Amino acid sequence: MKNIILTTVKIINSLLKPVGAKLVSSESDCFEMSSALKRVNDHAIDINTVIDIGGSNGIWSRKAFKFFPRAAFVAIEPLQEREEALRDLKRRNPNFDYELCVAGENHGGQTTLNIADDLDGSTVNGSGGKPRQVPVKTIDAIVAERNLPGPFLLKFDTHGYEIPILKGAAETLEKTSVIVMEVYNFPITDNSLRFPQMCAHLESLGFRCYDIAGLMLREHDKSFWQMDLFFGRDDAKMFAYSQYR
Repeated sequence: MKNIILTTVKIINSLLKPVGAKLVSSESDCFEMSSALKRVNDHAIDINTVIDIGGSNGIWSRKAFKFFPRAAFVAIEPLQEREEALRDLKRRNPNFDYELCVAGENHGGQTTLNIADDLDGSTVNGSGGKPRQVPVKTIDAIVAERNLPGPFLLKFDTHGYEIPILKGAAETLEKTSVIVMEVYNFPITDNSLRFPQMCAHLESLGFRCYDIAGLMLREHDKSFWQMDLFFGRDDAKMFAYSQYR
């Protein structure tokens, strides 16, 4: 999507060039993940620990490091195929660590992870892929075991498994300032919530949406597929002001 935007800007600028005009992007107003992470700092929101749920090979954590350089980072990733990359990242960044497990509700149990061919599309109790049993830990237990300090930023890239994770993070949510969640316009699993339902659910937990990044269309028909929403506590300073200017 970013490449499409850049191409469009180049075409428009070629048309504007004869009259001496040019489109210039404003990073502070851009709906890219890096810009939205920067705006966490712009809002002066304190973050001491970042928990990257669905950490993959650490790609998102690497992007977030520069915005929270003093924070502790823990990536939660169930795929053993990602461990080499995560181990390398831990070796190069002393603030980073990881857990090879599914974050969920039933600490110490196991669940079925359906492994997609591309790994990225793997889902808990999803359809397709090769089933594999993986351990489950709650976010609350991980925080307690590691004595991680709040305030927390929780990032979700969990493909429809958000509700069990939230249930296993009840104590952590009390000290969470920001939730970054990949949300969907379609019910991607039998138990997943579409983004309007997720907004309502998180509001019931005391969080309101305040920012957006990473809009994506699906390949099938270019319908709106997913985006990343940023949620802040409903008593955050930003929500005390309701005007545009």
